[in-house]
Amino acid sequence: MPHNTPFSPLTPVPLDPARVVIFDTSLRDGEQAPGFSLKVKDKLLMAHALKDLGVDVIEAGFAAASPGDEEAIFTIAKEVIAGATGPTFCSLARALESDIEAAARALSPARRRRCHLFLATSPIHREAKLKKTRTQVLEIAAKAVASASKIFDEVEFSPEDAMRTEPDFLYEVTEAVIEQGARIINLPDTVGYTTPVEIHNIFSDLIRRINRKDVIFSAHCHNDLGLAVANSLSALQAGARQVECSINGIGERAGNCALEEIVMALRTRPDVFGLSTGIDTKRLSKTSRLLARATGSIVMRNKAVVGKNAFAHESGIHQHGMLNDARTYEIIRPEDVGAEKSNMVLGKHSGRHAIAKQAEALGFDLDELALGDLFTSFKRRADEIGEIDEFELKSLITRTNSDKDDDRIQSVICEVTHDRVLLTLDLVRDNGQPLTVQAEGITALEAGLTALIEAYQIEAKVVDTEILQAGFGFEGGALADIALQVKGVVYNGRGRGPDPVWAGLRALCDGFEKSVFLASRAREAAQSETKTTIGTEIE
Repeated sequence: MPHNTPFSPLTPVPLDPARVVIFDTSLRDGEQAPGFSLKVKDKLLMAHALKDLGVDVIEAGFAAASPGDEEAIFTIAKEVIAGATGPTFCSLARALESDIEAAARALSPARRRRCHLFLATSPIHREAKLKKTRTQVLEIAAKAVASASKIFDEVEFSPEDAMRTEPDFLYEVTEAVIEQGARIINLPDTVGYTTPVEIHNIFSDLIRRINRKDVIFSAHCHNDLGLAVANSLSALQAGARQVECSINGIGERAGNCALEEIVMALRTRPDVFGLSTGIDTKRLSKTSRLLARATGSIVMRNKAVVGKNAFAHESGIHQHGMLNDARTYEIIRPEDVGAEKSNMVLGKHSGRHAIAKQAEALGFDLDELALGDLFTSFKRRADEIGEIDEFELKSLITRTNSDKDDDRIQSVICEVTHDRVLLTLDLVRDNGQPLTVQAEGITALEAGLTALIEAYQIEAKVVDTEILQAGFGFEGGALADIALQVKGVVYNGRGRGPDPVWAGLRALCDGFEKSVFLASRAREAAQSETKTTIGTEIE
């Protein structure tokens, strides 16, 4: 459970030396990267999710960056109420009095406030960016920390580009800012340049030389060489006890250390690291999806821990192992990160034997005729949407006529104004009769959902959506994958079309079709079981 280890009231150091502080910078470093900008309402939504996830520190933004950023931090600090063990709220600040004052204003409503000061220290930054000498940088850093220490509960200092800073100067700066009140020393690999061995040496040497029990050392690693998580883990092994990370690894350029990856690495390999966090890992998938929706960016399918393929298996060998014992190919259980379950995926290249085996694993014993019908409908559906997961296969098996055309939508008419969409759908019923439904919404898909709810007479809501525009052909321009929840059960609908609207509507329709067929199948199974039980009692 989150925050299972208390913090000292005087310092940010956990009372348990094996406890890692999770500092989330999704709303600052993550949000300032191109393509990830968030509105205040989205930042607030994410801040609530991060609190529920159990992060220790929320870096809510960079107050001096703009009036909007200061307002967003103030709103978050005011509205995300934290209990006695809730998160500390933080703002980034340059080593400038005006930045410190902006951070103080922005964080004024927070229960516990942290100012995260930074100043470049590497030779290339001092010469090309700051145009300052080592002595000047040292004086500026010490003065800024002294000022912030009078205002904030906690002061964190980051020597920017620490990994390319001379070791002796890095020690000088660190010693100076600690003397002025900094109790969190963050050593950022600002450009993702270092390697696990190098960063281990830098952290272990500095921690040994400083030798302060009331100071926590922190790692902030960028992913330019794909080493952010590995470098962060190495820093922890060297004695760091805070990791600065972000949901889905978002951040400048190639991003930051991914929160979900480092947390699950520590959780999965206690034999190697012997460290813990306060993160409620069952919320990882949900938080990942929430950020993806808020930023409008899709999580890569092969993304570790939270990607769609993280618990998907298509290889026959892998599926065989999974059916016998999931531990053969999964080192993390889906439920541990809040994912629904593992997926056995088939594709258009799968043969009859693989399909038969998967059907058998789902509890269906098919004769040759039924298998032949299933194989025909399977190939057609695989050509249409690509992969066939076990849910899709179960849907194909339960349909009474595998050769019928499942595309209910005949035509779509959209009338768009500046704030509303009026959608008219021409559909085909089971009996072949036409049906026209009409609905309004803010978007075409919202209107389409309302129209299909009327057509099917089923209450439903969309819980997840992924729509990709891959081309401009009518039969394959866009691919939609929509999770539709009906009576607490989630049905994955898929569809292709010439554009996102057509694809999305077809996916919605597919989800409704599955809910009807699979619910009917469940009722038949329940009735059959009841009849069997009654018959047994009579006997």
